[in-house]
Amino acid sequence: MVVGSTGALGAVIVQRFIREGAQTIGASRSQATSVDGAAFIEADATDAGSVEELFRAAVNRMGHLDIVVNTVGSYVPANPISATPPGDWDRAMDINLKSTFLCTRAAIRCMRGRRFGRVFNTAAQSGVFPESGKAAYSISKSGVILLTELAAQELRGTGITINVIAPGIIDTASNRAEMPNADFSKWAKPESIADAICNLCSEEAGNITGSTLQF
Repeated sequence: MVVGSTGALGAVIVQRFIREGAQTIGASRSQATSVDGAAFIEADATDAGSVEELFRAAVNRMGHLDIVVNTVGSYVPANPISATPPGDWDRAMDINLKSTFLCTRAAIRCMRGRRFGRVFNTAAQSGVFPESGKAAYSISKSGVILLTELAAQELRGTGITINVIAPGIIDTASNRAEMPNADFSKWAKPESIADAICNLCSEEAGNITGSTLQF
């Protein structure tokens, strides 16, 4: 299941899973776009009740969940700590960190009984190397990395791995439109991220957990 499946990155990951022959569910607040071959469940990843219902519905439909990829996230206006509006702080923590916590918790609960699972969260380079002037965003994304590392420690020996993707700027149509003069060749490609996730879903990657994959 890919949470945040209607975003540019989530949609590419859904497409990749389908090409691999995986039964795939996409989840998002609204079905703005659809991917042929994938089921869709509407859900709000920042709401605990909605996330619980999402995972319940996914298990009822599929029987079980082997892989959960959480791509939910959002950028907030860049401000230093002293100038960060409380509303921007709350939005960053809700969309970037709280959604990750809720989906990670639900995924672990679904996977424990089968002693197998692959969980992927999405942070950012700003979470690895905090950027001055991007307080709310950097802190929320560093929280995603720490949450993933702690979950990996808790899950050792369970057959469940959890890793985090930390891209810089992702090469999407909207980012190109916002930064038309940038060097797109240096941006993270959604297809490369999807490739890495698929590789880590293999049995051979069963010992890789708690890792931050930078793009």
